[in-house]
Amino acid sequence: MQGHRRIKIAIGAGFTSGLLLAAAAPAGLTGWLAWIALVPAAAAALAWRGTRAGRLAVPVAYGVYLEALLIRALPFGIADGQWGDPPPVMIGDSPVLLVASLAVPAFTVLLYAVRFGEPWGLDRLAPGLRPVAAVATPAAAFAALDFVRVSLDPGGYWGPLFLSQHETGAISLSVLAGPWLVSFAIAASGYALAQLALALSTRTSPGSASGGHARGAVAVALGTAALIAVGVAAGLSVDRGGGRSAVVAAVQPGYDTAEEDRWQTRHFEPGSYGAAALDLIRDLSPMTREATAAGAEIVVWPEAAVWVDPSAGRVGAELRRLASENGAAIVIPYFLRERRQGQTTVLLPDGTFTATQAKQRPMWFLGENGDNRAAPEPVSVAGVRMGSMLGVDNQGPRVARALTGDRADLLVSATHDWEQLAGPQRAFAAVNSAATGTPLVRADWRYGSAIYGPEGDRIAAAGGDLERTVLVASVSLGEGSTPYTEIGDVLGWLFLALSCAAGAVALAGGYRWSHEPSVAPR
Repeated sequence: MQGHRRIKIAIGAGFTSGLLLAAAAPAGLTGWLAWIALVPAAAAALAWRGTRAGRLAVPVAYGVYLEALLIRALPFGIADGQWGDPPPVMIGDSPVLLVASLAVPAFTVLLYAVRFGEPWGLDRLAPGLRPVAAVATPAAAFAALDFVRVSLDPGGYWGPLFLSQHETGAISLSVLAGPWLVSFAIAASGYALAQLALALSTRTSPGSASGGHARGAVAVALGTAALIAVGVAAGLSVDRGGGRSAVVAAVQPGYDTAEEDRWQTRHFEPGSYGAAALDLIRDLSPMTREATAAGAEIVVWPEAAVWVDPSAGRVGAELRRLASENGAAIVIPYFLRERRQGQTTVLLPDGTFTATQAKQRPMWFLGENGDNRAAPEPVSVAGVRMGSMLGVDNQGPRVARALTGDRADLLVSATHDWEQLAGPQRAFAAVNSAATGTPLVRADWRYGSAIYGPEGDRIAAAGGDLERTVLVASVSLGEGSTPYTEIGDVLGWLFLALSCAAGAVALAGGYRWSHEPSVAPR
C-alpha cells in the first residue's frame, strides 16, 4: 500500500512540474517559473530513487509538459491548403492526434525506461560527492536531452528549457557556452531546491540525525545559486562589439500564399508562378518603399516570397526596378517547386544579385530537397556581412553560430509560420541573437516578425495576431565574437557524453528495486 501511495504522489508531482514548465514556456505566464518548476518531480526522484515512484516522476513531468505545449500548438487545419505532401499521420490537416496519443506517451515511456531524471550511479560515489552529483547528474541529462532534440528534430520545435528564458537576463548564460548552459542551470536550480527541501524536512523529523546531510544540501543550493548568478553576470559583461549600426526592416504581408481568395495569390499554382511573383512584387513594393523611406538600408521579405528564379525574365526586371528606385538592398527568399528547394539571394541597389544561400534544414517530410546545401556563408550587403536563415534554420543555434563564426555581423531569419509556431520560433531568434552577440531580423508572412539587438533584446516587433506591417529599426552590428561563437557546441557534447557515461555506470552496477525511500542523497 505504501508503494502505491508513493506512486500516486509521484504522478501528482510530475503533473505539477509539467504544468509549471508549460507555464514558463514562450507565450506562457513567465519564464521565471522555470527555476522552480522541477522541484516537485525532482523531490520525488531524489526521495524515492531506486523505486518505481522515484523513477516515474520526472518522465511524467516531461510528458505532461510536451502534451500541454503540443496540443495547443498543433490545431486541426494547420496544413490546410499548404504546399508539399503532408505525411499520412495528418488527421484533420494536423498531426495532433498521433502526437498526443502515441508520440508523446512513447517518448515518456522511453524516458522512464532509461530512468531519466534520477541521479544515475549516485550510490557508487563517495558520500561527500553525492549532494553535488544529485544535482549535477540529472541537470546534465536535461541539458543533453535539449541538445539532442534541437539537433535532430526536423520540424517545428517545442520544449527546450532554455527557451523559457528568452526574455529574462538569464539568457546571457548562452553567450558563454550556448543555450545548453541555460538548460543545465534551470534543471540544477530545481534539483538543488528539491534536495534542500528534502534534507531540511528530514532534519526536522523526530529522531532524525541528518544534520550533515542538511548542511551539504544547503551548501549545494547556495553554490548553485552563486554559480548561476556569476554566470549571468559574466554573460552580461561579454563585449559584443558595436560601434557600427545599420537600419534594417522586416516586411510582414499579413496573409498566406494558400489563401486562394486574394488577388495576391490568384496565380500560386504550377505553371503560373511567374505571374504570382509579379503580383507579389506589386503587393510588397509599397511596403518596401515605406521601409526605405524610414531609412532602411536592408529590407527582408518572408520565406518563399517568390516561386521562380528572382533574377530571371520579367520578374528579375521588376525587382531590379524596385531596388533602383528605393536604393535599399532587398533580401529575397525564394522556392523552386520543381526542385523542392528553398534559398535566399539579396538584390543590391545596383541591380546585382548576390550568391544564393540554401536552406540548411529542409523539411524532408514535406517534400523539401536539401541537395543544394553548402556550408552557410555570409554575403556583403550595404557594408554589412549578412547571413540568412530560412524557416527552421532558426531552430537552434547551429546555423546562426556557423554564420557568425564566419564573421557575419547581421542575421536574417525568413519564415512561414502558423500562429502557434511563431512564439517558439521568435524565442529561438532571441536566443540565437544573444548567444552569438549578433542582431537578427525575423520576417514572417503573418505572425511574429521582429528585430533583435546583439543581446537578444527585442527592438521592434509585430503583435501576436495576424497583422500586415513593416518593422524598421537601427541595430548595433556585432563586430566581436562571443565565447559560444568560438567554442561552438562543446558543452552540449560534453553534457551528452557525461550523461551516457553516468547511465552506463549505473547500468553496469546493476539495478535493484528498492521499496524504501532514500529521503536525501547520502
